[in-house]
Amino acid sequence: MDDDHKIGLVFALTGLIAGIISGMAPLPNYASIIVACVIFYVSQYLVKMIGVDMVKYGSPSSILKSGVFSFLGSWLMFWIIIFNS
Repeated sequence: MDDDHKIGLVFALTGLIAGIISGMAPLPNYASIIVACVIFYVSQYLVKMIGVDMVKYGSPSSILKSGVFSFLGSWLMFWIIIFNS
């Protein structure tokens, strides 16, 4: 599996976790968004742990840019599904 797929998978799975937490926790909406932002930021450290070549991406902000849509899509989808069920 190449590095782009690893980054997408890590951010999608952490988005799933953030969506479940945001949907099940009795938090106001702004607190759920803050929790998701914290989990999104911490996800870059998980990417480093699974062996992605950091020289290829250069800076942590480029890793965050690579995974933002994977995270956002899975987080919103699971937050909406769990919150409305």
